[in-house]
Amino acid sequence: MLFISLKQRRWLVSFGCMLGILIGLALLSNWRLADYRDQPFDFYAMRPGELFVVNGLTRRQAGSTKLGFAEAYEPPEIGLYGNHVFQFFGSEAFGDDHNKAYFFNYWYANLALPEIYRYLRRVEQLGHLPKKLILVQITSPNLDNGQFIANFGYELPADLLLFAAGGDSFAERSRRYVAFAWRATINRLHEVLNYAPFLLGFLQEGYQDRVIDPANCQVVDFPSWLPDLLRRVPHIQEAFGRSAGNRYCELRLREGAFRWDGSCDAKYAGMQLIQNEDALVDAERGLNAGDEYEVARQMRAINAIGRHHNINVAFVVPPAYESNRSESVVNQVFNRGLALVPDLTVIDHRPMNSDASLFVDYRHHSSRYFHILADELRQRGLIE
Repeated sequence: MLFISLKQRRWLVSFGCMLGILIGLALLSNWRLADYRDQPFDFYAMRPGELFVVNGLTRRQAGSTKLGFAEAYEPPEIGLYGNHVFQFFGSEAFGDDHNKAYFFNYWYANLALPEIYRYLRRVEQLGHLPKKLILVQITSPNLDNGQFIANFGYELPADLLLFAAGGDSFAERSRRYVAFAWRATINRLHEVLNYAPFLLGFLQEGYQDRVIDPANCQVVDFPSWLPDLLRRVPHIQEAFGRSAGNRYCELRLREGAFRWDGSCDAKYAGMQLIQNEDALVDAERGLNAGDEYEVARQMRAINAIGRHHNINVAFVVPPAYESNRSESVVNQVFNRGLALVPDLTVIDHRPMNSDASLFVDYRHHSSRYFHILADELRQRGLIE
């Protein structure tokens, strides 16, 4: 029989108690994280020039802010669904003579086609699809070497990951539900047992103070040696001359902040333009031979949502700032996928890869590109 000394027993009990306390604190912190989906933020209430600061939010929280808005508020005429690649696509691309209900950018983290499909099915269920045009941004294949096109990033809330997860047979449906449930559980554990959300759960407050007007901000710079997390503590902010009303005014916190149309302002991005920034490593490909059928299947499923409601759907493949890498494996697989959907509306701008004026950095685009895109939408009769 295994003998455990009294000292070892005490150590095991102490270890178990400490582990239980830490896990309990992690769960408490995660429970305290503000839910920006169940308490939806009204982007329509923002004034031009105002920013909703997302610094200090988890990726899921920032994305859920828009998801909650999509679920609770009336949809625009044009809705863009994609990932961070199109974060600078703002309503000004369509001109200045439109109201707030004309365009909204629902970009969300690293969403790919299967997750955009689930996002759209959810808003379809609520009757909140865009009224005239659904724009779907597809990540250019050479960005991230084919990742975030047909695969799951698992950044949606669990209920949306499980939404419409069925297959053609009971066995297929069961397999998909088990796979999604497992991934959702793992993602949740990563979020709960992550040091950043753990600390943020005790520091975060509601979203009311996060809306700022840069024109009215009186910025007081913190000392460079003060850690980021301490800068968010109200008492420390007050000690350095900040009032509760302008704690989010610091210039560096505006990067990634949302404007009233869901887009971000490129002037706060601080990005650097580097050609061919992503290497095309064979072992890290996100698209391989045969994946073209999944790309086509996902595109058809999304298009069917719009067709069912008599709403135009257009897929946009933007360029990356790169040399001619059209012969890459992932690019060729994607080309074969597009060849399977000749009847769908696809705007393929990959050949615009060499014009530096169209980019903010290797993967994000400038306002000039979005004006070009808007003009093409008009030429195709998709918008007026």
